[in-house]
Amino acid sequence: MVVGRRTNVRGNDKLLRYLPGDVTELAKKKGQLFMFSAIDYFIMTSTGYPWHRVPRDVVVGRVGYDNFLVLNALRHRVSVVDATNTITALHQTGRDGNMAGHGGKYAGYNIRQLGRFNFRGGLTSSSQFVTKYANDTTTKLTTVELEKRVRKKQTGRSRSDRSSSSSSLHTATSSTLSQAPAVSTLSPRKTAVKRSG
Repeated sequence: MVVGRRTNVRGNDKLLRYLPGDVTELAKKKGQLFMFSAIDYFIMTSTGYPWHRVPRDVVVGRVGYDNFLVLNALRHRVSVVDATNTITALHQTGRDGNMAGHGGKYAGYNIRQLGRFNFRGGLTSSSQFVTKYANDTTTKLTTVELEKRVRKKQTGRSRSDRSSSSSSLHTATSSTLSQAPAVSTLSPRKTAVKRSG
């Protein structure tokens, strides 16, 4: 399963539309990567996801579904790839802002359906793999490579120290995942190492 975060750009009422080339340019110049806990796209095969483990009444787009889908995939040994660094998903922010789904009378609907779960176990940073751009010297093309995510060990800092540092949130691992470690069916691209002598 491939997942990733979006880049927010304030809606442009004067332009009214964006051409494909505009998307990357807008993201670079005016965009801001959305919050660490939001996942905005999911790419998977029709038979490669354990949908039978997702409650039927969960609503896509409401609070909590995104983190639950990733956590559920990891619990059932589905490989998860974070493609945030190589896929630009541009979101035009309207007048209602970026948190519109968190308000209103149905905001807590999914949480009632899913029950309590550790959403941090379902972040993009919980994925086993990440994508990155690489230059292929043979073809002189830029390619996308898959590599195993490097986990940083948490230090023994206090809870208040951890909450003040957003970078520690990206590397936190879930105690939920340690109960059922994810086994990946993917392997990172192997690169040849030239040895002298």
